Amino acid sequence: MSTMRAATLLALSLGLAVPAQAAPSTPVGKISVAQVIDLIQRSPKDNDARNAAMAYLAGVGETTGLFVAEAGRRALASITCAGPLAISSAAVLAALSRVDKGDWDKTAATPILVDDMLSRAGCR
Repeated sequence: MSTMRAATLLALSLGLAVPAQAAPSTPVGKISVAQVIDLIQRSPKDNDARNAAMAYLAGVGETTGLFVAEAGRRALASITCAGPLAISSAAVLAALSRVDKGDWDKTAATPILVDDMLSRAGCR
């Protein structure tokens, strides 16, 4: 019996919800463009997808802001931004839609989103 099937049967026997199948991570285990797009597209009708998308986007946004601030504080890099760093589902979908659809499952989403945030904020 496969590990996934055994886990599913165990969860069902304990009365636990079985997690929905998600789009795959990249071959090296990074969060893929496919995963993020899937979560955002399912989020209007799926609370678990909405919570996962919000947590991921909040983490990317907050971490990017902290890195920019800390780099400036340590004078490791002189980073200035003309506007605020911001992230939204609409901005994420726009940035990720520039990736060829055939590469969505092989392409890491986070570097694309960080680059997009820095570009939209006019960071140099």
